[in-house]
Amino acid sequence: MKFGLATVIMLASIGSAMAADAYDALYVSDPAVCARAGETDMNLVLFELQAAAVSPRRAIFVGGEMSCDLVDVRTMPSAMHWDPADTEILASARCYAPYEDYLDNLVITNVSQNINLHYGDTDQPIPPTVEIISMRADLGGEDLAAADGYDGIYTLCETLTAEDFIP
Repeated sequence: MKFGLATVIMLASIGSAMAADAYDALYVSDPAVCARAGETDMNLVLFELQAAAVSPRRAIFVGGEMSCDLVDVRTMPSAMHWDPADTEILASARCYAPYEDYLDNLVITNVSQNINLHYGDTDQPIPPTVEIISMRADLGGEDLAAADGYDGIYTLCETLTAEDFIP
């Protein structure tokens, strides 16, 4: 009995450590979204700022009008291969909004050349950041990428969760 209880406790602690990582947080395209946490309806804030938020294992919220549920979410080793411990999320985004209804394949990663380029070549540590890489935006060109508005760099927002954007 003691062995069984100890095994359950050990497996639970390993499982919670594996589940709690950079991809369990919420990230925003504009830090001003975080500054307005609790002020009003967060979808209204996204609309006013024309910003987006991402919960990497759950959903993307864009401009207060579009929501993308992430389905078939998988954690994979990073394609960058800088460190064997680096991972990225592969998912399909089921997006819907007025006049929008589509499926997009995407990568959400916290290890990319674009993140490095975004912060420049400084000796400062890079803040917790993810990048959304959208197949739809890549294949559709800059106009489509700008219209969808969710591919790009996002920074950590510790004051918000995905629940803040769900009506």
